[in-house]
Amino acid sequence: MSDRVSRPPQLPSRIADLVAAGIAEGRWKPGERLPAEQALADAYGVSRNVVREAISRLRADGLVQSRQGVGAFVIRKQGTGVLRFDTEALQDDATFRNLFELRAILEIQTAGLAAERRTENDIAAITDAFRDMQREVEGDPGGVDADLAFHRAVARAAGNEQIARVISFLSDQVRETIMATRTRPGSSVSEVIAVTIAEHRAIHAAILTGDPEAARNAMATHIRNAASRLGFALAV
Repeated sequence: MSDRVSRPPQLPSRIADLVAAGIAEGRWKPGERLPAEQALADAYGVSRNVVREAISRLRADGLVQSRQGVGAFVIRKQGTGVLRFDTEALQDDATFRNLFELRAILEIQTAGLAAERRTENDIAAITDAFRDMQREVEGDPGGVDADLAFHRAVARAAGNEQIARVISFLSDQVRETIMATRTRPGSSVSEVIAVTIAEHRAIHAAILTGDPEAARNAMATHIRNAASRLGFALAV
């Protein structure tokens, strides 16, 4: 490949578009594995973090599916419509606020269901993701991945496949809100991380003890505070 690009704004979206174009052209067919992150990074002349975010966007668009420890596989060609949030639109305050309202509607009740229905495997997955969050250091993009993994694990613990699918989709869009929260002018990244971990600790504890009301309240507090850190007031 000779698709190296410069570093314009929204670079992950640009890389995602290039990979999607390759899928549409048949460079990578449904069922095939995409090249490794480092190979794509070398081909496009970008960092692995940029490629990782681009793959996340493709996963949100339903083009690829990630298999832990194996890689990302093409699951369909581009062309059929899927639910997605336009990346440019996510720069708009109104869109951010609407996304938080949608999260509140879904994730608060989901946390309650997770506290009622969680299995031992669910508890292990939620705990692993929370521990990964705790190990985060300032500036480590892996902390964002751990945050998203935590929300996906809670969704799976609710025992409803459709809820898990929707929240899995949302979690990839939420990456934008997490990054925006941490880079908001005047905010301290280390302080934001500490507060966020405390909020997730409360959710984790409520689900582990099987307390649906406490789980809903803890998730509501987290989403309300996350919105507040971006300057939005939510009535949840």
